[in-house]
Amino acid sequence: MDEIGVSFGVQTFIDEIVEGLAINADVGGKSVNVTGRLSEHDIDDCIAKLVDPQTKKELTINTSLIEPFGARLGSLFQMIGELETSGSGDFRTSGSGDFRTKVGNCVVLKARVVRCVDGMDLALYRKALQLQREFLSKKDG
Repeated sequence: MDEIGVSFGVQTFIDEIVEGLAINADVGGKSVNVTGRLSEHDIDDCIAKLVDPQTKKELTINTSLIEPFGARLGSLFQMIGELETSGSGDFRTSGSGDFRTKVGNCVVLKARVVRCVDGMDLALYRKALQLQREFLSKKDG
């Protein structure tokens, strides 16, 4: 974290966040950078849902800091923000769907940066990120 309190978003896959919840890992407050397809968006409630096209895992997004943005359903977006968790699943839901996770906990990404990345090769992105992680772990270890 720098002197003004804004942390960079660690590149994370949506399924890693969901799996972290499933094993009761503390993901709240972490700054992450996630990529997924926009499957739902409710501009009135400032809530959206990103889906990882490969794993089909979903992540709820609080869009209050980035509205209005060029939300096109089906487009690929990268979002940076902080994760907020609640064990009771008490986050708002929209009329089009229930945004709680299947494990009973609720995790929401409060997005502060958004960009459309349509055309990005997700399989290649995932492979490159895994190779980067391997390299950095060998370098640090």
